[in-house]
Amino acid sequence: MFASLRLPLPPQSDFVCDCDVQYRSACVGKDFYREHEGNRYCVFHLPCADKSQAFHNALGRKIQSEGRCLDFQGVWFPDDIDFTRVNFTESDFTGATFNGKATFAHASFVEGAYFSGTTFNGEADFGAARFEKGVNFADSVFKEATDFHFAHFMQEVDFTGARFDGAATFRDAHFGDHARFAGGAHSVFVGDHSSLDLQFARIEKADRISFHSLHLRPSWFVNVDARSFRFAKVDWNWRTIDEEIASVKKKMSSPHLILSTAYRNLALNAEENHSYEHASRFRYRAMEATRLDPERGWDPLTVIYKIASGYGEQVLLAAGVLLGLLVICAVLYTQVGFVRWEPRLSNESEAIAAHKDEIGAPLPFPRTLTYSAAVMTLQKPEPRPATTAAQTIVLLETILGPVQAALLALAIRRKFMR
Repeated sequence: MFASLRLPLPPQSDFVCDCDVQYRSACVGKDFYREHEGNRYCVFHLPCADKSQAFHNALGRKIQSEGRCLDFQGVWFPDDIDFTRVNFTESDFTGATFNGKATFAHASFVEGAYFSGTTFNGEADFGAARFEKGVNFADSVFKEATDFHFAHFMQEVDFTGARFDGAATFRDAHFGDHARFAGGAHSVFVGDHSSLDLQFARIEKADRISFHSLHLRPSWFVNVDARSFRFAKVDWNWRTIDEEIASVKKKMSSPHLILSTAYRNLALNAEENHSYEHASRFRYRAMEATRLDPERGWDPLTVIYKIASGYGEQVLLAAGVLLGLLVICAVLYTQVGFVRWEPRLSNESEAIAAHKDEIGAPLPFPRTLTYSAAVMTLQKPEPRPATTAAQTIVLLETILGPVQAALLALAIRRKFMR
C-alpha cells in the first residue's frame, strides 16, 4: 500500500508592503511589485496608473480566492472598475482610491459595507445598489458626479465628513433608517458644481435624516418632504429667488410651485424647531416664488402685500410703510379743508337758517401729525373734515391705517414668537 503523497505548499511571501499599516491586510502574502518614491509596494497599493494590466490580473485572482468577502483597504485602483451586479457578502474599501469610474450599479452588499476615507477621483455609480446592513462613507471624497439613484439603504448610512465636489444624486433612493450628512474638517458640498438631489426619495423615518454643520441650498429639497428632517448648524445659501428658480428649472418645467412647496416645508421645519428667523425667510421666499409664477399672471393684491410688509415677514418694512402713511396723510391735511365752526342751534327755525362751514380751512402741520395718528387709531378727532377731499383722505386712512398696523403686528409676532 502506497503512502499518501503530500505536495509541499508554496512558500508564503515574506514581503511587507510599505502602504499604511492599517491597510496591509488587503495584501498580506502578496509579492513585491515595484518601488515608488523609495517605498516598496504590492500591485494593489502601488499609486501608479501604468500598472493597469498587472492590477486587473491580480484583482481577478483576489476575487477568485477570497470569494465575496473582499478586503480592498487602501487599494489604489488605476482606472475604471466595474462591480455591476456583484453580490458582496462583506466588503471593505476603507482608504481605497478609485482613479477611474467606479461602477457598483445593482450591486448587493449583504453584510456591512465600508467606504470610509475612500477617494473617488472619477464618477461613482451606485445606481440601484442594495445595502442590506449599515454602510459607512465617512470622510470619503467624491470628486465627480455621484449617483445613488434608486439605491436601497435598508439600515444606517453615514456620510459624516464626506466631500462632494460634484452632483450627489439620491433621486428615488430608499432610506430605511438613519442617514447622516455632517460636516467635518472641510465643507461637504464644495463649489458651484456641488449639489444634492433627494427628489422622490422614499423615506421611512424622516426624523432620522439629519444634516449637521453644512452649507445647503433650499432648492435641493424640492420634491421631498423635509418637514421632519433634522437640521443643526446649517448655513443656508440664500441665493436670489431667480437663481433658485433657474436651478430647479434645469431639472423640470414649471419650477415655481415646486420650489414654493419646498420653501413652505422648510419653513414648517424651522418653526417646529424654534428657528423663527429662518422660518420667516422661507415663508417670504415661498410667497415670492408663487408670485413670480408666470402661469398665475399678475396679482395686484399679492404685490401690495409684498410692498406693505414683505408678505407679513419684514418688521422694518411694515413699520416704515405705517409711518409713511401717517406722514403722507398729515401732509395732505395741510392742503384740504376742515370745519372751522359748528352753528349753535336753539330752535327749528335756526336749524333751517343755519349754514355749515363747507369750505373749511387746512390744519397747521404740527397739528396734523397728532390728527393723523388719531384718525389711524379710529379716535374720530375734531375738527371734522369739511370738504369731499378731506373726507376721502380721512376715510382712506381710517381703512388703511388699521390694516397696515395689523400687518406690522403680524410681522412682529412672526419674528419674535416663542
